[in-house]
Amino acid sequence: MARQDMFTDSGHDNTLQTHVPFIWPEARFHTGQGRYGSMPPSAQLIAKADLINAVIVGAAEDTISWLTEMLHDGKSRRLCLILVLYPASPTREKHLKAIHELQTAAEAGKTRLDVRLFLMDRNYGEDCIRVSLPPTVIQAHCSSTGETTMSIGAVGDLGHDQLFYGSFNLVFQPDDALRDVWRRWFQFVHSISVPLNEETLHIPHLVPAEGQPEAARMWEDFKSTCRDAMALHDATALKVNAETGEIESDIEGKPVVPWDDGMTALDPLGRILQKVYADGWLVTVDEATRIKPLSIPVKAQLLGQDSERTVGTVRQKQSFSLQVLDDDIDKAIEKCRKVTELINLLTFPLSQGNCWLPKAAYPLLEKELNARNEEGLRLLCGALGQKRETTGDYGGVHEQKPGDGISKKDLIQRFIAARRDKFTEDLNEMYRELGQSGDVPADRLQSIMDEIANRLEQALTVRIAPNVVRNPISAPDLTSTAPDENWNQPLSLLRCAAETFRKALTDSYFRRKFTGLAFSENEYLEAYDVFGDYIRLNQNRRQAERERCQAERDLAILSEIIADKTTVKEKCHSVWSIIKGKHLEHE
Repeated sequence: MARQDMFTDSGHDNTLQTHVPFIWPEARFHTGQGRYGSMPPSAQLIAKADLINAVIVGAAEDTISWLTEMLHDGKSRRLCLILVLYPASPTREKHLKAIHELQTAAEAGKTRLDVRLFLMDRNYGEDCIRVSLPPTVIQAHCSSTGETTMSIGAVGDLGHDQLFYGSFNLVFQPDDALRDVWRRWFQFVHSISVPLNEETLHIPHLVPAEGQPEAARMWEDFKSTCRDAMALHDATALKVNAETGEIESDIEGKPVVPWDDGMTALDPLGRILQKVYADGWLVTVDEATRIKPLSIPVKAQLLGQDSERTVGTVRQKQSFSLQVLDDDIDKAIEKCRKVTELINLLTFPLSQGNCWLPKAAYPLLEKELNARNEEGLRLLCGALGQKRETTGDYGGVHEQKPGDGISKKDLIQRFIAARRDKFTEDLNEMYRELGQSGDVPADRLQSIMDEIANRLEQALTVRIAPNVVRNPISAPDLTSTAPDENWNQPLSLLRCAAETFRKALTDSYFRRKFTGLAFSENEYLEAYDVFGDYIRLNQNRRQAERERCQAERDLAILSEIIADKTTVKEKCHSVWSIIKGKHLEHE
């Protein structure tokens, strides 16, 4: 089996799959080998957004239909549109009138619609027509996810106009810097445009000027010459890979020589990894949102000791801590406070300290963090002698509200007063065991009590369990010329994914990882399946014993792959073949 065939599933239909970033229409569309599920292919991405701005060239019937859908789907949106008008453009008075009516109707609904007109003349040189019209540009931002999609293209009427071989449309997710530059450029054009109103909608109905017959004949002769030389009239004569869209041979059947010698071409597995990376985040614990441990550090000086002594090459350090809460409560709260094992469970290790979280797994992480935070606060309030009541979001400064109206400060002072004798007794005993006489001086003792009060007040104000910080991450360079070490991260990701699903079937202790968690094993496996593992897809179709045996064989093969003295890239491809079940075709 050719390596290329390993990256597609059987049962392929001719619907072209689009994953951001993508360009449309692509070669398979032009050659009739594929079609798009919707036109334009970016329509569904834009429909999810609630903040849309656009520069639209050639607005006509389909732009009106799109606006009508936006206004009547029940969602709250903000749309700011600039319609580019030029002599003999497809945009007519009837179109502007219909859009103006929609703009007026929007004033009574959930959508705010601002439409402006940008007028441009055709620009002529001494003996030519200059290119002056901008492309159609749409930016769609979804405030609930924070994701932005941008479409830049040459197809008019919001991508519904006639398509040609040279039609080009690029759909991608801009970074924050590009989005900000676009914002400023759009604001400039918006500022020099005119509002669409009753006075400005009367565009004259112009038609293209008829040229000289001789000029038309000369142009047709030129096109005929080009057709004879390049056969532009028959794109179906090209051989295009039905699965990947790669041009394999030219019109004469000769193998195509890549224009870049393949230097910028992504490895087929690299394309998949690009999509996977984009569908997740690099996550770290936000330490600023987590309470400090409730075992209070006691400075050695407060007990009459040096924190550090050095004799020649020997160094001695000593530290002391005071356990504020009962041991079982302290351990239970500390379990809520520390989330390393949870992060390790839900993420894929890319490298030391770098953890990648699938977007599908974030709701599970958030659910468990909130559950731990709630449990930690319940335990802490109970230890302080106060019933836990909530009045808002997790971790907010107003979250903890004493039921009998007592303030947090008074609650803490009452707790310290009840335990002060015990704290004092233990500190004095340690003080004397360290060779000091008498008791801990009163001022030192009070500083320790103040630290206890401060630590407890912080615990009641911020979160017990921390939040996490999510940052987008891109896949490394996985082109044909990329160094082999660039595949180390993908190998770690692929290996972890493959082993997890097989250990779920073979390790009797695997399901114990989910005991006491706010999500189930099935929820975890569903969110974790970022590659469409064959063994996961077939779980409901096989007998349990056969499934387990196959998982054990797969794990043995994976161990051999990792230990093999091949390149990292080759190991990635081998692990991928296990994930997709391609190795079973040879059994």
